[in-house]
Amino acid sequence: MADFSSINVGDVLPSKSLSVDQALINDYADICGDYNTLHVDVEGMKDHPLFGGTIAHGTINVEPVLQAICEVQGTKWPNVGTTIDLQFRAPVKPGMTITSELKVKDKTDNTLFCDMQILDQDGNTCVRGSAEIII
Repeated sequence: MADFSSINVGDVLPSKSLSVDQALINDYADICGDYNTLHVDVEGMKDHPLFGGTIAHGTINVEPVLQAICEVQGTKWPNVGTTIDLQFRAPVKPGMTITSELKVKDKTDNTLFCDMQILDQDGNTCVRGSAEIII
């Protein structure tokens, strides 16, 4: 758990990264039951005009932010009341590594208000939004 008193407005919280491959996407499909062609049909999606291959489930894309939040809180799952508000900006495909970026924009007695991004290995934004992290 991070020392809450040492976190200041403007700080960037420790980031977390996730390497995405088709095996991870397939495993996630098995867990959640979402076998949408967009995610699991490698052959059928390879010539897709928009994506050019399969893409990760949206919840996979958010995993680095969840891990970063849990590290700050010292938990295995975000504390009750913690929220994230997000917009998907670009697909995450097998072979990509995505990384969280949480920048503190405000702070109260028990909450960090952060701008949030998930960036790919080239620095492109895949997910953008905000997070309210309850400590």
